[in-house]
Amino acid sequence: MTQQTKPPSRPADGPRRPAGWSEGFLRQRGGQGCPMCGNDFTADDIGWGILLHRGEVANAYLWRSGQVRGYCVLIHRGAPHVAEPTDLSDTHAAAYWADTLTLGKALTAFYQPVKLNYSTLGNVVPHLHTHIVPRYADDADPAPGGPLPWSALDTDRQGEAQLQADAVALRALLEHA
Repeated sequence: MTQQTKPPSRPADGPRRPAGWSEGFLRQRGGQGCPMCGNDFTADDIGWGILLHRGEVANAYLWRSGQVRGYCVLIHRGAPHVAEPTDLSDTHAAAYWADTLTLGKALTAFYQPVKLNYSTLGNVVPHLHTHIVPRYADDADPAPGGPLPWSALDTDRQGEAQLQADAVALRALLEHA
């Protein structure tokens, strides 16, 4: 007979700060001082990105930073603060992933990439959000056939005129989604 082991229980005073994670990160993960919660989710432009679509539980933004045309971030706008998809009820989780797929389908239709990358990380900003990045078959892709280095999404800025034109086209696609 195999003996089952119980997972270790959480200390009564809550989790201790793991090595390498700042106190600020843990506070933000709990919803205190989260920079994404401070966004005006009613605005058409949050500085980092241009609003494309208000989904059921998340907003889709065409991001200004990076070297990849069509780079978008989907941000959960719920109250209270949510850091992980597992923090959502089944209904809200389904809505979040539906919002994610709606954006992905619009990006695929407009940019016709070879592949889309979906990254739900939260290691720097612990607020539920997903980076959705078109990958291309030509020189427009900074790492063809491989994982994108973070610098491809974090350095440089998209051209504002192209960004605005793409936003208009993507909004039209998303209106009919």
